[in-house]
Amino acid sequence: MTGKPSKKQARAKQAAIKSVKVDFADEPVTSFGGMALVERLALRLGLWTSLASWLPVRRGDYSWLEIVKCAVAGLLSGSRGTLACGDVREEAALQALIGVSGSPDETTFWRRLEWLGCGRRVARFGRTLRDWARRVLNSAPLRDVLWHGFVPLFGDGTLLEGSGRREATTFIKSKGSGLLWSTWFIGSVLAFEELAGQGGCEARSLRRGLRRILREVLDPLNLRGRALVLMDSLHGNGPTCALLEAEGVKYVLGANALNATENTLRQRGASEWRERGPRASLGWDESAVCVCWLQCQDWPAKRLLVGRRWHKDGELPGIYCYAGVLTNLIEADVAQMGEQEFADAIWTLYDGKAGQEDLYKDLLEDLGGHHPPCQELSRNRGYYTLLALAHTLARGVDLIGSSDPQRGTLKRADGGKRARGKPRRMRLYRLRRSLLALSGRVAIHAREAFVHLLGVGRQRREAFSACFLRLSRC
Repeated sequence: MTGKPSKKQARAKQAAIKSVKVDFADEPVTSFGGMALVERLALRLGLWTSLASWLPVRRGDYSWLEIVKCAVAGLLSGSRGTLACGDVREEAALQALIGVSGSPDETTFWRRLEWLGCGRRVARFGRTLRDWARRVLNSAPLRDVLWHGFVPLFGDGTLLEGSGRREATTFIKSKGSGLLWSTWFIGSVLAFEELAGQGGCEARSLRRGLRRILREVLDPLNLRGRALVLMDSLHGNGPTCALLEAEGVKYVLGANALNATENTLRQRGASEWRERGPRASLGWDESAVCVCWLQCQDWPAKRLLVGRRWHKDGELPGIYCYAGVLTNLIEADVAQMGEQEFADAIWTLYDGKAGQEDLYKDLLEDLGGHHPPCQELSRNRGYYTLLALAHTLARGVDLIGSSDPQRGTLKRADGGKRARGKPRRMRLYRLRRSLLALSGRVAIHAREAFVHLLGVGRQRREAFSACFLRLSRC
């Protein structure tokens, strides 16, 4: 005998789909109604106004500002390459939301990239990027920018996909073939980018960029005294140290590329090393740190070297690996880091460089920046200029609009403890999925856009409302 089905069984039967039918409607709806956050931030900080102040008048169906807006919206919504504007072209509601009358097709955008990427305009866009970074950092809570009491400045370069047909493809022995792209981040905000031509040098590019971000971003914000430069061993040399010392900036630089580093550390006596025990997660059964001075032949003065040695599991006794970092910090500078000894504090700061390297995931993976879209260098430079502007806007939404107090802590929502701290920032793919990819109707009245978001759950609605409110007050 079969009884009456339970409510759970009845719901499961009701939810079963036997067929799917599709229809179309001409309602003004966009699948990226959350772009209202990006537009709100840009309007509040005057980002579009600062860009429009120097862009020339363009003949044609679209102004230069409209082309830039469409490209930024396309990149943030998931478009790639020369199709960045083409996808926005299909959504009239999204065009209304970002305040443009239309979007260029793929061919028009490809042609305009050459104009955007010529020498003088790339330099002007670079100043605009630093202006945007300064405005974002000025409006962001300082506690979310600081890291162990410092404003981290991370400079590095990466190789983009290259080929024999792609202009300026270069070969670097330690990295391979590709286009050299150099960047500076202030916290998580991109403040400088440069796509090198044939024969370009990462070190020279980053030194030029450092001077610019110090004068155009940090000095107006009175943050130079709190800046801490983090760079890998490629830049741990005399010219870079001399520049940082002349600019009065604190630094922690990798020193493993210097031959004198390992020799100096090997000569340290047993009494100079401070034992730190094993680290099973790294395969070390013994480790120690020390502080000493390093003097290279072409240096006018010695510099402070903080060393580390470790013994690998299974290695012969007495066979150590050595690494070192250069710094001009003193013990008073790291006093706010708690009870750590000076050498441990310096290594904690340098180990944080690995977290800064994750910032490239936003650019290369989430925005698809690893694959240059064009063969010509000028067009690729124009494209990466737009990519940098899109990244700065997205990071501004997260940095200013974030309302999660558990970021950077080990505390879980249920009161438990995490094995690792919750990330201090939201990856762009998560930002896109959580806040930007929300369907909504768009209506324009009296030069004001009204966005009615559709089908948003309670938790996401609360997060979106809190983010929008913070951006409205910045």
